[in-house]
Amino acid sequence: MTDLSNRQISRTSLNDLVSRIRFGGPFYVLGFLGTALSSAPARESLDIIVIVTAILILFAGARFILGQRLTSASKFNPRTVFWIVTLSYVGPALVWFMASTWVYSVNPTVDLVVMINIMATAGIGAGGVAALSPSFPLMRIYCFMMSVPQALAAGFLLEAPGGWVVASFIVAFAIFILATGRQQNQSYWRALSDNAKLSAQAKELQLAKEEAERAGQAKANFLAAMTHEIRTPMNGVMGMTQLLALTDLNKEQKQQVEVIDSAGHTLLHIIDNILDYSKINAGKLALANLEFNLHAVVENLVMLFSVQTADKGIGLECVIEDDVPRWVEGDSYRLHQVLYNLVGNAIKFTDSGNVSIVLACEQKDEEKALIKLVVEDTGIGIKPDDQQQIFEVFHQVVQYSPTDRGTGLGLTITQSLVDLMGGTIDLKSTVGIGSVFTVSLPFKLPSDTARFKERLEGRKTSSDDLWKELRILVVEDNKTNQLICAQFLGKLGCLVDIAETGKEAINFFQNKSYSAIFMDINMPEMDGFAATAGIRQIEKQKGLIVTPIIALTAHVEEEVREQCRAVGMTDFLSKPFLFEDMKAAIDRVMAEDKKLAN
Repeated sequence: MTDLSNRQISRTSLNDLVSRIRFGGPFYVLGFLGTALSSAPARESLDIIVIVTAILILFAGARFILGQRLTSASKFNPRTVFWIVTLSYVGPALVWFMASTWVYSVNPTVDLVVMINIMATAGIGAGGVAALSPSFPLMRIYCFMMSVPQALAAGFLLEAPGGWVVASFIVAFAIFILATGRQQNQSYWRALSDNAKLSAQAKELQLAKEEAERAGQAKANFLAAMTHEIRTPMNGVMGMTQLLALTDLNKEQKQQVEVIDSAGHTLLHIIDNILDYSKINAGKLALANLEFNLHAVVENLVMLFSVQTADKGIGLECVIEDDVPRWVEGDSYRLHQVLYNLVGNAIKFTDSGNVSIVLACEQKDEEKALIKLVVEDTGIGIKPDDQQQIFEVFHQVVQYSPTDRGTGLGLTITQSLVDLMGGTIDLKSTVGIGSVFTVSLPFKLPSDTARFKERLEGRKTSSDDLWKELRILVVEDNKTNQLICAQFLGKLGCLVDIAETGKEAINFFQNKSYSAIFMDINMPEMDGFAATAGIRQIEKQKGLIVTPIIALTAHVEEEVREQCRAVGMTDFLSKPFLFEDMKAAIDRVMAEDKKLAN
């Protein structure tokens, strides 16, 4: 595009001019016929009327066809198009001058016929000037052709003094519409320039947006990769720490092991918070929608914090009202995360008194329930100014307890999760008295509660004797993780085989029958997805019963879980995992086997 500040003809202005030439032609025809047929002397020369009308019609048709072709043309020569547009306006103006001159010559009296001609000239001229606002030079040429020759013709051919009065009117009107056209031309180019700037800014913003999205995705990928790399050795640290805790230790050694275990859990919590914040920021945090025991989630959380509150010498109370449904549908992990953050903060900032959790049902019908979760403490409280900012990223309340510091992400993530689940969170706090966090969350109610009760009973029935009958295949390339899995399963009395690659796992599976397979995802030669697909193919070919395959991975993204389900994995165990996690996974396998047997 040429420099817009100089108001030169550009591709944009030519497109506008071309689109405007298409529909102006018929007005010349109508204006001429109205003038000529109103004059009795002119009507006597029908041959001239027909010839002029035909010429004007040809110009009108040519303008329409040229406009259509040029508008749809992908490429054209700007100079050629400019001259075509010029001729399409100057040609009819010249014919109009000659036609008006003929009318004045056969009808020299300043009467209705002349007035009709003047009005038609004014209307056509004003329309032409408006249409030519992209090009002021062309506008001047057109305005001159429509006014000056006709004014001279009127002055010399019409009876005096009316002829020169008409001529003066035509010239004055021409000056007026030219001045108006000048303003339109300036407004047009100002708007075109502004549009060009806005288009450039929009393009820059789009590029910046795409760059930001790429940067955000790169950051998310980096954080996901780093958390994966950290989780793998963390599995070794926490697993070995727990195995060490299960051995005979003296009091001092037990204390040291507990410190290592506590530090490991704290580090893992920080890693999870950073990853969750990254996913929330990128809009890629997806919620699961599965049935779960709502009471059990809260009760397990109380058990998790009971040791911590006992060490601090504060009470931990939990009240679940009778109308709260036991089974609901939703994301139990994210609910646990919300409660974990709120209860953990309450315990952190409470040195005396107690922390209470109340579960109530605000609304309930056959399909859904609105559950209210209240976490109340008798801690230090929160200042009014901090209450306005406490849910902001990285904001920390450190005025009262500078040693109790975290990432500043916990409550930010909590509010984001509550919003994502369609709920609300409210805070009331008084300094020196305590704080109350109230969360309201909607949950769907399962339609078949009997099925879930049966599943619950199945999970409760596991016998120590059955553990000794289980043969487990662990597919893991990391030596430390192999050792942890083997010792965890060994303490359960299971028989364990270890495969270091996916190919080795398939070979094991072809020669032995297994109660369950723990499958790492990232392995050399053949990853866990390919190995699982290979095992499922063998089962299909030989008509074997489907073997439970539990994914072992440091990836915690929902996309990875979906990929695991897609290839036929039946469960998911994320690293780092504890003895209880592995035992629970085996419990689920045994519960499903019991259901199938029945």
